[in-house]
Amino acid sequence: MEPPTDLTTDLDSLTAPVKGVYDYWQSLPRCRGLPLKSALAPMEIPREFLPHVFLMELEYDPFAALVRLQGTYINYSLGQHFTDKYVDESTFGENAADILASYEEAAIKRVAYVSQEEILSTPQQTMLIEAIHLPMVDQEGEVKFIFGALSRLSGSDNPDQEFRGRQWDVKMRSQVV
Repeated sequence: MEPPTDLTTDLDSLTAPVKGVYDYWQSLPRCRGLPLKSALAPMEIPREFLPHVFLMELEYDPFAALVRLQGTYINYSLGQHFTDKYVDESTFGENAADILASYEEAAIKRVAYVSQEEILSTPQQTMLIEAIHLPMVDQEGEVKFIFGALSRLSGSDNPDQEFRGRQWDVKMRSQVV
């Protein structure tokens, strides 16, 4: 099922890590209207936001997304260890196809978007996150990467309880203009 999509996102309402990564992305040199992935310099990203970042490498024919990098916040707070794994049911649960379709749409339309996603660990243990998905291009101007960040909005804040995300459900998606 397609998640509800607003026309635009209020950038001032984003969590600090998500807004900070967006601002960094905006500052990068561009090719054909989008930031160059080759300009990505982790040491220039504010240190407090680095644990929240991820980088997806996109493949075409058929479309696929490979997790190239994910920050320690994602690894430990969300119980996700997806570096060098593809977006599929084994990593993102039964809604993986919807997540992959969102990446493909961002790549084809060359647009950034924000999502709110519910992550289920157990029926009693869920978390709501905010994520930003920012297309980046290679030297030819083709979208080959999605750079982004995520931050917890609510749920599962007990550091003594292990959280292992088993299923991701996109609740809202809105375009960044």
